[in-house]
Amino acid sequence: MVVASDLFKLREPGRPMANTSLADGASSSHVGVRLRAFRKSAHLSISELGTKAGVSNGMISQIERGLTNPSLKTLERLHVALSVPLTALLESGIPNSPIADREIVRRADDRPAFAVGKEGMTKELLTPSGEHQLQMMIIHLPAGAKSVDVLLGEGEKAGWILDGSIQLNVDGLSSVLNAGDSFQFSSTVPHSILNPGQEEARLLWVMRVDPNELHL
Repeated sequence: MVVASDLFKLREPGRPMANTSLADGASSSHVGVRLRAFRKSAHLSISELGTKAGVSNGMISQIERGLTNPSLKTLERLHVALSVPLTALLESGIPNSPIADREIVRRADDRPAFAVGKEGMTKELLTPSGEHQLQMMIIHLPAGAKSVDVLLGEGEKAGWILDGSIQLNVDGLSSVLNAGDSFQFSSTVPHSILNPGQEEARLLWVMRVDPNELHL
């Protein structure tokens, strides 16, 4: 599992960090390396990408150099501006699945995992590579942790509590859900999750969204 100090330094669960090189020869396990490679492939300067994505030049530079931990909202803006799937920024190393499988199957040992925020929340991506309107992941939410930087947009979100308990807040309505409970709501309304318990909560998170406007 990724720890807070490894924020957005991706790994394959149960496997060492990958060292496969991208265009600039740096480790492909770091999101900044992949961001730089896609930016250069699009023939965009940092300034041009910043203007297109609505992200400051300094932030992009720090992400590419591995000096800051980008929020999911920032990555959302960048992947849309670059016209690449979010999975393309989050993948680590060379997928173990055959080429024909990669947009259909996500193998358990080929699952990108990444940390979000400063409270220890981690997510494992279940969705295969490529563009998909249905996005899936497993969220690990430590005791007392809550979601941050939530985006709103057309579509739906749903989930199933695997372990522990969470408090789900949707458009002013608060519900405590336990293992086995499930939920579904429109992604256009304000929402958040937090773990009010003393143990880690784990849930399956599913989203139906526009592939050019992902909401994690």
